[in-house]
Amino acid sequence: MPFLLPMSVLETDDVSLVLAFGKLSVLEACTLLGRSVERAESPSERVAVLHVDHIDARRIAELAGVHKCAPLTSQPDSTEGDITALVDLMASYLDEKSNFSLSGYGLGEDDYEDLVRSLLDGLRGSGLRKVRLLRPRGDELLSEQVVSRHALDVVAFPYHGGYGLGPTAWVPDSASMRQRGTLRPVRHPDIALSPRLARTLVNLADLRPGQTLLDPFCGSGTILAEGLAKSLRCLGLDSSASRVQQARENLRWSAGGIADRGYDVRKGDARETSRLLRGTRVDAIVTEPVLLPRLDARPKTATARAMVEESAVIYNDALASMAESIGPDGRIVVVVPVVQTMDGDEVTLTLEGRKVGLRHYQPGPVGFEYPVRLSFESTRWVKRAVYVFEPR
Repeated sequence: MPFLLPMSVLETDDVSLVLAFGKLSVLEACTLLGRSVERAESPSERVAVLHVDHIDARRIAELAGVHKCAPLTSQPDSTEGDITALVDLMASYLDEKSNFSLSGYGLGEDDYEDLVRSLLDGLRGSGLRKVRLLRPRGDELLSEQVVSRHALDVVAFPYHGGYGLGPTAWVPDSASMRQRGTLRPVRHPDIALSPRLARTLVNLADLRPGQTLLDPFCGSGTILAEGLAKSLRCLGLDSSASRVQQARENLRWSAGGIADRGYDVRKGDARETSRLLRGTRVDAIVTEPVLLPRLDARPKTATARAMVEESAVIYNDALASMAESIGPDGRIVVVVPVVQTMDGDEVTLTLEGRKVGLRHYQPGPVGFEYPVRLSFESTRWVKRAVYVFEPR
């Protein structure tokens, strides 16, 4: 995974993250970084700040739901405030012909321009008079562009009445995620999870290589493929024989053309998971059932509620079977639909984990309200939210 600056720059008390999925991305970060996270803030919709006690940069490299990671280097109280620490850090990694950029999140146009001017003045004052400023479209240089244009990118956002700034030290390997989404043999881009979201969900289980991941509504195998990429033993179920075949094709492609290497996909009903596993228990279950009719427009609220109530029966029956199949230290990650209605309402379903011996997963001191909604989705009428359970 691309570290753009030495891992040592992330050995700091405060780390800023540019989020791909809002609160879900924060949940993923708190899961992977574990007890090192002491507190989390969301100063803008796109950015979170984690206050940490000795961060393991190698765990940062596992994140999928984050576009950029930057140490919080300067916190000026105005656009003309002190950014000496940031300029000094940048100057140690720039030369006369380097590219740099400022990516603003939640900043007004004037504030963005003022911060650009302050950075330029600071860098020129340090002797770097020929560094090239890249002007990103929409005030954000995307992570892929940061890599391709060899830029030292600065993340900037409103923070505590002033501003938070830090250099982008790490971005995810977006190219490989894109390849897994576009090159696999069977694709359903209109309904399937993206590899980035699927990897984020798998990361919530926080499994070690060799442990077993189950997706009892596996579809074409997107979640399982991300598990396979993390060297997990992957099991899949689906009630559709054609989907089972599609999942096998995609997983065979993911495994380099070798059939049944590290995975097993079978036809079966998710409500009978425990019976199909014959009493064995898995280390984690990650799944997106959906189970809604195709929508060509926003439904009325009453119609959406009827749809959700009908699917909730299957969801909760399946959850009960999953609870019987999970190991004592395992987690169950379930995506539920959030239907947008023509009345301006959102309708989602409630999973009754307590009734089947499950509790909501809460990593460390940061509390999350379930289901955790996803942000920045491009879907039109059915969005997503996520439950994470563990045995009580």
